Amino acid sequence: MARYNISLPSHIMNKVEKYKDFVKLTKSGFISKALENYFIDVEKKILEDKKKKSIEDIIKIREKIGPVLKGWDSSAEIRKIRDTRWVKDKRWQDIKK
Repeated sequence: MARYNISLPSHIMNKVEKYKDFVKLTKSGFISKALENYFIDVEKKILEDKKKKSIEDIIKIREKIGPVLKGWDSSAEIRKIRDTRWVKDKRWQDIKK
């Protein structure tokens, strides 16, 4: 385990002293757990930012290709593909009867 000598403001250390016993941890354990929780929050923020960026990229692509696809019905296309696939399936023929 690595050892670090860090400086923390007294108001932070006062809170650590106040809450460490409540959660039954040492000072080091409490600070370690607090850092782990902070890292989880940072990772969530990174994922949210990536998600927002992806959505923005999708919107930009949609705006670029929108005029080309005007009048195109994606649901109808999916239905056509699905129905074509099912017609070849013997089980579908039995269900239709």
